Amino acid sequence: MGHLAVNLKQLRKRSGKTQDALSTELNIGRTTIANYEAGVSEPNVDTLLTFAKYFGVSVDELLGSALPTNAKVVAIAHKAIYEGAPKVITVDREGNDNILYVPVKARAGYLLGYGDPEFIETLPTFRLPGLNNSTFRMFEVKGPSMAPNVLHGDRIIGEWIEGFDKIRDNRVHVIVHNGGVMVKRLLNRIKERGKIYLKSDTIAHRHEFPTIEIDPDDVKEIWYGRLKISGDFSEPAEVYHRLADLELDMMDMKKMLKDGKE
Repeated sequence: MGHLAVNLKQLRKRSGKTQDALSTELNIGRTTIANYEAGVSEPNVDTLLTFAKYFGVSVDELLGSALPTNAKVVAIAHKAIYEGAPKVITVDREGNDNILYVPVKARAGYLLGYGDPEFIETLPTFRLPGLNNSTFRMFEVKGPSMAPNVLHGDRIIGEWIEGFDKIRDNRVHVIVHNGGVMVKRLLNRIKERGKIYLKSDTIAHRHEFPTIEIDPDDVKEIWYGRLKISGDFSEPAEVYHRLADLELDMMDMKKMLKDGKE
């Protein structure tokens, strides 16, 4: 990989821009930018001048072995209203969005680095057929709060939600907010109460996981659960046995009540 590919990628990361965002601002195809950064192709003179002007460097510096320390850094604007697209995405050589995987051990880092290109690049990426035309991210589930529907260790693949109005009430979402990264059922009550509510499915541990109320301003990302990957292979017979035992218990109770009345 030549100096141009390395420098272009480094300058983009310094600016906090995704390839998609840079593509929009400079009117250069995202696939084209991805190919430049991968060293697959090189820009013409006019495009080199466009990059140099945007990042505040000379063409010689852009092509050189060492970048100047005063290269322009474009800050990521904070949005008080949750909208738009993820701050950082990655793409493959064809310019398609990768699916990033956030394991439990990376949750704390993700909460701090969801907008940091350098951190995002440390996460594993993959693609799955049928998940196209949107941005997806996979999160590992921790704890029993969503059992039995979503178990500890399951993986949820979520589709990016563009705004609060896209929340599907009572459906499973992954929500990234000031309190952490959580897999919950969401209720959007912003218009009525100015809040979003996070609900758990568990019955056995209900007292440990009460409904959580959060402010919209605390929300960083929301991902709608599109797919679950689970390693749970419990035998259906276990459920059937439990139902059979419950039926027998009910029969015994009815018999005891009948005997007591006679």
